[in-house]
Amino acid sequence: MGQIDKQLQVIKNKFPAQNERIGKLFQMNEDFHTLCLDYFLCLRQMQKLERETDEQTLSIAEFSDLRKELENELKRFIFNG
Repeated sequence: MGQIDKQLQVIKNKFPAQNERIGKLFQMNEDFHTLCLDYFLCLRQMQKLERETDEQTLSIAEFSDLRKELENELKRFIFNG
């Protein structure tokens, strides 16, 4: 599936009852075509940011766990001689 087909499918999926009208507008109206591209790119960027945020959240959680483990080891040395 080409890039243009993906853009069009995203819009059709968003407004499934309007598939025929969307197809016609996409072919005949340059402004609508551009708007579909902008919407598609916006969604793609949002998905990228969500993935990056998930990865960062996981890293933060991992480091938080490690910090707690290290703090416990520090306490063991400090308080138990």
